[in-house]
Amino acid sequence: MPQARTLTNKELRRVLDYVASRPHAARNRLVLLMTHWAGMRVGEVAALRVWDVLGQDGAVKAEIRLDAQRTKGKHARTVFLGDKLRKEIAAYAKTLD
Repeated sequence: MPQARTLTNKELRRVLDYVASRPHAARNRLVLLMTHWAGMRVGEVAALRVWDVLGQDGAVKAEIRLDAQRTKGKHARTVFLGDKLRKEIAAYAKTLD
């Protein structure tokens, strides 16, 4: 099976520019970046809860543990969050207060 095509940096920038002009821009930007940078599926992102991503102290976790019910194939997995994505999550979390 061939590997799925991913967005180039230029294509990602264009999509982010479009998302910025639409309602719920901050949320949609984060969803797009989580799928692109962390390799999460849309259903996995949609199933996330605040406590999956933020610790009790409000800090962004370094990894997200997805239980089997929230993944394709019904296998639990851990998604590691890079520094850029963690900064994006922290910026979005500030808008929730």
